[in-house]
Amino acid sequence: MKTSRLALAVSLFAPIVWGAPPAPTAEQMEFFETNIRPALQEHCADCHSGTAGKVKGGLDLDTRSGWEKGGETGPAIVPGDPESSLLITAVRRMDKDLAMPPKKELPRSVVEHFITWVKMGAPDPRVATTASAPAAPASERPAFDLAEARKQWAFRPPERSTVPAVKLTAWPQNEVDRFLLAAMEGRGLAPSPAASPEVLLRRLTYDLIGLPPSSQEIQAFVEQAKINRPQAVTGAVERLLRSPHYGEKWGRHWLDVVRYADSLDARGQGKEGDILDAWRYRDWVVQSFNNDLPYDEFIRQQVAGDILAARDGWDANKVVATGMYAIGNWGNGDSDKLKVHTDIVDDQIDVTTRAFMGLTLACARCHDHKFDPLSTADYYAMAGFFFSSHILDKFAHPTAGEKIMRIPLLSPQQQGRRVELQQRLAVVDAELNQGLLPFDSQEAPVKGAVDVVSLNRKGASNPSLLVNRSGREARFSTITLPPGAVSVHPGPKSAVTLAWRAPEDLTVNLHATLTDADAHCGDGIEWVARIGERDLSRGTLANGATAKFEATEVSLTKGSLLALTILRGREYTCDTTAVNLRLTSKDGRTWDLSRDFATSSTIATGQGWLVCEGEGTQLVSERASDSPLVKEQQALQAELAATDTAMCHGLREGGIPGTKYEGFHDAQIHVRGSYARLAALQRRGFPALLSNAQPSAPQGSGRLDLARWIASPDHPLTARVMVNRIWQHHLGRGIVATANNFGKLGTPPTHPELLDWLAHRFMDSGWSIKAMHRLICTSAAYQQTSIPDEEVLRLDPDNAFFTRQHRMKLSAEELRDTLLLAGGNLDRTVGGISVKELQIPRRTLYLTAVRSDRSSFRMLFDGADPNTVVEARNDSVVAPQALWLLNHPFALEQAAKLAQRLPAEAKQTPAQGVTWLYRELFSRSPSPAELQLAVQLIGGDQTAPASWETLCHALMCSNEFLFVD
Repeated sequence: MKTSRLALAVSLFAPIVWGAPPAPTAEQMEFFETNIRPALQEHCADCHSGTAGKVKGGLDLDTRSGWEKGGETGPAIVPGDPESSLLITAVRRMDKDLAMPPKKELPRSVVEHFITWVKMGAPDPRVATTASAPAAPASERPAFDLAEARKQWAFRPPERSTVPAVKLTAWPQNEVDRFLLAAMEGRGLAPSPAASPEVLLRRLTYDLIGLPPSSQEIQAFVEQAKINRPQAVTGAVERLLRSPHYGEKWGRHWLDVVRYADSLDARGQGKEGDILDAWRYRDWVVQSFNNDLPYDEFIRQQVAGDILAARDGWDANKVVATGMYAIGNWGNGDSDKLKVHTDIVDDQIDVTTRAFMGLTLACARCHDHKFDPLSTADYYAMAGFFFSSHILDKFAHPTAGEKIMRIPLLSPQQQGRRVELQQRLAVVDAELNQGLLPFDSQEAPVKGAVDVVSLNRKGASNPSLLVNRSGREARFSTITLPPGAVSVHPGPKSAVTLAWRAPEDLTVNLHATLTDADAHCGDGIEWVARIGERDLSRGTLANGATAKFEATEVSLTKGSLLALTILRGREYTCDTTAVNLRLTSKDGRTWDLSRDFATSSTIATGQGWLVCEGEGTQLVSERASDSPLVKEQQALQAELAATDTAMCHGLREGGIPGTKYEGFHDAQIHVRGSYARLAALQRRGFPALLSNAQPSAPQGSGRLDLARWIASPDHPLTARVMVNRIWQHHLGRGIVATANNFGKLGTPPTHPELLDWLAHRFMDSGWSIKAMHRLICTSAAYQQTSIPDEEVLRLDPDNAFFTRQHRMKLSAEELRDTLLLAGGNLDRTVGGISVKELQIPRRTLYLTAVRSDRSSFRMLFDGADPNTVVEARNDSVVAPQALWLLNHPFALEQAAKLAQRLPAEAKQTPAQGVTWLYRELFSRSPSPAELQLAVQLIGGDQTAPASWETLCHALMCSNEFLFVD
């Protein structure tokens, strides 16, 4: 009966008539397909699915119309209002009679996803009557018509398009322009005029290195453009592509796509479970762009770099490249470790298919893709590659988060040698530790005890020796020492030994008394007295007790040791032991431990007494450089230090050790995405839509086969997707506007023939990304002004035909870097560990990105969300951004520093100062009106920096500073 209470409860509410819901955005669709549809299938479909034949209480959750209608008399969801939605009340289990599912509480993350979904208006593309049925074995599912599907543009191999003829023959600079112009002319459109040289160089410089040009670079470019503009543009492009900062700008574009972060969570930042070495992958990306690593090799190294490094000659950079998979977002901390495993694989499939192929294969985790001909079988065929690889050494305890594996950047041979060194060093250390290591004679006063001094080993508190040099009993902490007493205390890992070295061959009588000096705690003391290998006496001392022993006519040879050892007990912290030890020779000489140490440690050492760490029969001095063991120890330590290596995150072959996927395995279909419901085994392979040829017998995980297939010229999507990304960042939007989705829910290409031509040009150039920059940036289309005439704006309002250049807002990174550059303190060092503080003047690429932090500078100014695969950043202009620029100490500091940079002669002549500022900030000279207004704003003492700070700050807050035309 309980299963129908949600549907019955909705009858308490009056029916609501819904208007047509707005079409879901791409982000909403992704959220629904990733989080909501799988949850409905796994947790709700058993009781509320029309297709399954169970619609308890009249509530069908197979379609949007089902939950809009609700149960017997009303809706289950109020879009935008989770507090009024009975579905949310049910999954929150706020009402025990309404709790859903009835027998098992939903994971908290699933509940939060439902709440988020309702808040965003419950977007749901399921308008048909098809149900969210469980995935069936491949043999039972109706097959996609792949032959028909491959007729779609995105799934056909790129065609070698013919460059079209155009009427306006004087405008094109290269083939790109002819494709665009032909499309314009076919619709009665015309391109916009060319941008001025000043505007063009500012655009080029920001586009290629993420920084503005200097006033000297502007002046030189303007002069060159007067003589030969195409040559000037080509020269500027080449100069910028050679800059080390090119890789920083374009590497950041790629990091957006692969959900890059420096830290997973602010609460665990820098700790063992964090992605401590993510920055190495970031630096690898930067250098790959700077070196113009061919894009096909760029793919192969990220997907299978660890395999290539082992096969093609060791190259640590290839291992670092696989870090793309280790920095993912998969909900670390879940106690259900098998779910963690499947979530890791899902994240890796998602980034692989969206980043390289522009497809959303991850939508097929729980069911066949609802829009593209991609099956659940395709998903699990690819999952086998990643189930047969690992980024974790093992699973953590269910109550703990996972620790991302750290990989030493050593070749297998170097790693083997390092293991040998570590094993031998452990043996040598053990042998040395079996000996007696003397303390130094440096004394230190004991706090809280008058005239009590201590000797310690290596500056540690224990093992130690205490001497009471006062004439009265000393009490401190829980210890009691009689006058003149000497006590010793073992260390946390080693015993403590009092030894006497015979100055000559002689026979002595031995008298000893041992007293527990810390009677308030502990579990007793164990001791042993030895001469060489022979035990003289041994015993235990009860808590607070005293023991005595004597030995007559003990014969010693010169240099031999008589040793009394206090062994480390279970409660060693309470093992302080007062020792009275006296040796008497036949000729009447005495050596008294308490008397000699009470005088001074130096005197005691001169009398042959030694205080040592450890137990054993041999004396091992760290200062004895001629000791063979010490020499070997030093040599081993030196070699280990020389081979000490950096660490990185990345992929390794074989499934996670200790799981059923350890080693290499194909994956079974997970019905509704659940590892607990397994169906047909799927052989590792590629989506059937995109490949007729499958790997015959994958070696190892098969990731190298996967990498080669993705990077193949025969792949219909790989070259198109990357060329489209490059185009997007130069022209403001992609030829396919949805850069991560070339499928049915993506936006169709505006110029498919051009994109195909560019894809072939890309591959023909050796997959050179820099060659694409040269082609696009030297085109007339790229060099257009961003201000169209009214007719062009009316006919092409969205600039779908690229009739003008796109005005772009500075990215978060560009804005902060430009502020630092204006203030004259930008640190241009390339690479290295990220920095946390906003005030540190490194480029913003190196500012720590924390995945859980939603309130940082980067997020305020539309930085990439490190939680997802970002195809294009948000582009907002909101009040908090203006308030930050107006009020934040960082912005004010840069304005003050800019004022201090003004040349002395410019300060004395306001017009010169204003002109200097405009050239520095806007790459142009001010107009007469701007000059007059700025001079008025300065006022006061024009030679003082403070008089210029207001103007500097105002210009830094202006649209012209924040946008690139």
